[in-house]
This record gives sequence, structure tokens and C-alpha cells, in this order.
Amino acid sequence: MERTPPATAPPAVPAAAAAGEDRLSALNDGTLHAILALLPLRDAAATSALSRRWPRVFATLPRLVLHPATFNRRDFDDGGDEDYCEDAFRWADALESVLEARAAPVAAFEAHGKIMCRFVEWFDEVLRQLCGAGGLLELGVWNTKFNDCYELPSSVYSCKTLTSLELFCCRLRVPGAITGLRAVRSLQLRSVVASDADLRRVISRCSAVERLGIHQVHKARNVVVRAPSLEKLEISSYRPLRVSVQKAPRLHTVELSLYYDWPEVSWSVHDTQNSDEEYSFSEIEEMFDFEKMAEREHKKTDEIGNMVTFLGGLGCARKLRLCLSTEYAKVLRRAKVPMPKRLPKKYELLGLKTLTLNLDHNHELLATLVSCLLNSSPNLEDLRIIEDSNHPAPLGAEFWEELISARCVEKHLKNVIYYMDSLSKGHPCGGLSQFLVMNARVLKRMSILYFRSRIKPDDAAKLEAVRNELHRWPRASPGVILELSPVDRYPSL
Repeated sequence: MERTPPATAPPAVPAAAAAGEDRLSALNDGTLHAILALLPLRDAAATSALSRRWPRVFATLPRLVLHPATFNRRDFDDGGDEDYCEDAFRWADALESVLEARAAPVAAFEAHGKIMCRFVEWFDEVLRQLCGAGGLLELGVWNTKFNDCYELPSSVYSCKTLTSLELFCCRLRVPGAITGLRAVRSLQLRSVVASDADLRRVISRCSAVERLGIHQVHKARNVVVRAPSLEKLEISSYRPLRVSVQKAPRLHTVELSLYYDWPEVSWSVHDTQNSDEEYSFSEIEEMFDFEKMAEREHKKTDEIGNMVTFLGGLGCARKLRLCLSTEYAKVLRRAKVPMPKRLPKKYELLGLKTLTLNLDHNHELLATLVSCLLNSSPNLEDLRIIEDSNHPAPLGAEFWEELISARCVEKHLKNVIYYMDSLSKGHPCGGLSQFLVMNARVLKRMSILYFRSRIKPDDAAKLEAVRNELHRWPRASPGVILELSPVDRYPSL
């Protein structure tokens, strides 16, 4: 006899759902703020219509992030340009409405676009209100009108609550008296225009700064860093820059990138203009000849002196990365004095444990810089080299024996990673790598890595020959592991 299956009870309906309870509104304000932070500001503002509570939730949103398209109509056709502002006047009115409805000070404000250069006085007033409200912790101003820098108003220099300041394409004219900025822990300056004196005053005023980034600064040629709390320093420049680190006892990580290629793209009239006075047509024409200006700058610059000055202030740093372009090596050739074999005793890099070099270390002039670094880093443990070389063969081990004192690498150097770019071109392993294997007594691992995608099936015999060559090298450390391995990409260092 066929049995009838027992009736299945319908799934239980949660009491809250059965009662029609709004679970989203049951969340606390902090959780709702975290959710709204994931939405564009226009969509976050629309939540004010959900219930009586939501206007207050939006009005206390800690972070406001604004882009050119933030207040565009939803059905506006931007032609695929997400950074196109439909109506600058409506954009400004919308931001004013948002700020007038605030029920708490803005904690983080980030503005991207050209609006600050179009309505200068209005945007100055916006920053004055934000900085004067007493709760602004983070400020980011990203001016995308590249041919016109936005001059930072005095209210920012007077803000006492800021802990993070990030500027892009802004002009720094520091007022006579600075009453704020002492709480800033992160200072990022990108494509800013500043004189030597103004840049020095801003950095010195941020006495609590822990992370400092100076990227593609215009006009300034001498950077002085006095920052007793500084832990991380990042500098990149497209033209000669003299950087002097004079007081940074807590400095841990440093990165210096010098790219002197394509001055017609990277240079700006702000690099050649000495004042705001009027210029003749011929003077203006000369100021826009960036290639000639770069050539003139390189001729009068002491690049080796600049590098020695920079390295001389890094005695406490534990990690250092240098990224130097091939064009930098060409400029270095013009130096009137040679690179020292090692830094003066009082400037040795005694704290340095990890050194990363992204440069053509087989270029003889850059090789002297590499040897100076190794000779001046007696406690170095990890060395990473990212090859940037067009040479058919590396400088031999005997070349490095003349430049590097074996005592500087034999006691502490433990790991070497060599990212090789040209193995498929018949570029043999050797030179510096071989010298280190022959002299580093506590070396544990030497890894030579190459791009898998650049090796063809016909290169199998070549790879085997290189691998055999590695194992024939004399070794100062009997237990060292020598490996030749493929990688799909260079890791982030």
C-alpha cells in the first residue's frame, strides 16, 4: 500500500520579518556610515528619504569624497567620461546644501577635479569652514587643472586637528605665522609648487609626521627634512633635487626614485618661472623649452653630491629602495668628481638591513654607486636587485672585487634576490651575483629569477647551462642555496 508522504511544514518566518521590522535601520550609526561610505555621495544622500532617522545618518557621515561627476543627473550622458562635471554651478550648490545640512563636523574631506580653480574664493571658504569646525582629521585636495595650480588657503595652515594632508597640483605659499599642522602624521605632496623655504617650513611644522611623500615637486630644488617622528620617506623626481635628511631618528623605510626621461612631458612652466611678474614673449617661449631647461639644469647640478647628501642622512633607516632610470646614469656621467668608494664613517648606513635596487647595475657609473652602498652598509642582510640593463654581458666578478670590500658583505648578508630581465638574450649569470656568492660567508640563499613568458622552448638548453654554471661557482658559505627560477611578474617590493 502506497503511503502518503507527511506534509512538510513551511519554513519558519523570523518574527522580525513577519512583523515588518526594518533591520537596516536597526543597525547603529557607525555601521550605517561604513555602508554609506561604499556608495557615491549622491547615492548616499538619497538615503535621507528612507525614514526620519536617515537624514541624521547622512548628515553625520564622517567622510565626504567628491569627484567631478558626483552631482551629475543620473540620466546624464557623460560620453564614457566618468570625471566629467555636467554643471559646475549646480555642483557647487549641491555641496553647499550637503554642508549646510551637517549635524556634525566633517572628519575627512577629499575633493577631486577643477572646481577649486574655477571658483577659487568659494572653495577657499569651504576649506575655511571645514578647518574651523574643529573635527577635520583628513584633507585631500586633488586639482586636475594641470596648467593652473590651486593656492592652498591660510585656513589649512591654521588647522590644528588635521592628521592627514594630501595635495595634488597645489601651490604652497606659507603665511608668516603657522598655527596648525602640528598633529599631521601623514603628509603627501604630489606635483605641488613650492619654494625651498616654503617646503622646508611646511615639513618642519608637521613635527608629528610619520609618513612623508614628496612626488614631482615643482620649483623647489633643495628639500630639507627635519621630522623627529618620521618613519617612512618617499621621494620621486623628474629633475635634480637635493634632499637633506637632518633630523629623523625614527626613520625606518626610504624610497628614492629619479626619472629624468621625457622632460617635455614631466617639466612644467612652474619649474622655470621664478616669480609672478610679467614676462616678454621671448622669455615665455624660453620658459616653455623644457628640454633646453633640463639640459641646463643637468649641467650645473652636482648629482653625486646630491646622492651623497641624501644617503648621509639615512643612518637610522632599515629599508632603502633606489629606482634610478637609464637617463639618470647619463646625467651622472657629467659629474666632475667620482662617486666615493664608501660614505664617510659618520654617515655609514649602520641601521640598513634591506636594500632594493631598481637600476642598471652593469652601467659602470651606477656600479660605483652600488659598490658605495654595499661598502657603507656593514649590517646589510637582504639585497634585492631588479635588473634594468641593455648590456650584452654583465660586469665581471673581478670588476666588483676591485670596488667592494669583502668585509662589508661577508658577515651579515643572508639573502640575495636578483630579478633578471635578459636571460633569453644570452645574458649570462655572473658579475655581482657571483662575487657575492664567493664572498658572503653567511649567505643562505641566492635566487635568480627570470620572466617565464620571455623564455622559449628552444631556450631549455641555455637554462640548463646557466643552472650548471651557478653550481660551479666557488662558495664562501657551504650551505648556500643557489636557485634559478621563473616568475610571471615581479612582486611588489
